[in-house]
Amino acid sequence: MRVTFNTVRDGLGNIQSAQEQYAETQWQVSSGLRVRVPSDDPLSAQRAIQDQAQVSGIDAYSQIGDSASARLSSLDSTLGDIVTRLTQALTAAHSAQGTAVSQTTRDAAASTLLAARDAIAGDINTTFNGAYLFSGSNASVEPYSNGSGSWVYQGDANPVTVSVDPNRTVTIGVDGQSVLKGSDATDVLTTLDNLATAAQAGDEAGVAAGVDALNRAFSRATTAQTRVGLDENTLADGTDHLSTLRMAATTQLSNDQDANLADAITKMNQAQIAYQSALGAVSTASKTSLLDYLR
Repeated sequence: MRVTFNTVRDGLGNIQSAQEQYAETQWQVSSGLRVRVPSDDPLSAQRAIQDQAQVSGIDAYSQIGDSASARLSSLDSTLGDIVTRLTQALTAAHSAQGTAVSQTTRDAAASTLLAARDAIAGDINTTFNGAYLFSGSNASVEPYSNGSGSWVYQGDANPVTVSVDPNRTVTIGVDGQSVLKGSDATDVLTTLDNLATAAQAGDEAGVAAGVDALNRAFSRATTAQTRVGLDENTLADGTDHLSTLRMAATTQLSNDQDANLADAITKMNQAQIAYQSALGAVSTASKTSLLDYLR
């Protein structure tokens, strides 16, 4: 009787062990993971947490980069339009220079200058997703207004920068006054107002001073656009770098937590066979009756 009891007892233990092994390998196959709880492999579990944190951090930088890319594109386009308007204004101002210029030409030049002023005013007050691009860090306030009859800058001088990877930053909010005024006494909007008046009145000195101011504004605008272009290149390099970092991090994460499916399937099949064999053994042993021991 002692032999029969041990056979059943041991068989039940084998059934439970095979069942647990089968359940574990089945979970690995269905989930694709190797570690269910930290106690399965504490070191790998700790590394997997660190790997996941790194992937999440990289993804956060990527999201910031996507938003920054769109803002930089808007800045680039807007500054390009300002450069175009300044070029048109310079052409109009030059057409009004000289004592032989007709009043019709002067009036046309003044009209073009005022149209350029209005276009530049619209450009400098451009918004992106409800935020002003040229108000510095004061992005909720319109950069330039003319409510009191003169042009007033309402933003601040603090550019807005964001990190697009651990070692790269780009500027996504510009001090508009540094573009339209710089170190000049007046901003280019006021300059265009004065230049239109001078062109229409045949004020040669006023036109010449206005042309000089427009040339300086043109230089500031092209410099600002160049900086945006450099930031776009920086962002592109950062995007490539993040892609490389993410690939490495996800590969390491896979190494630390993913199951070897081929191995897991093999072990699952082996556990299933062991489970069925243990069931068969217990079933056979349990058929022994009292008569078997009386023979």
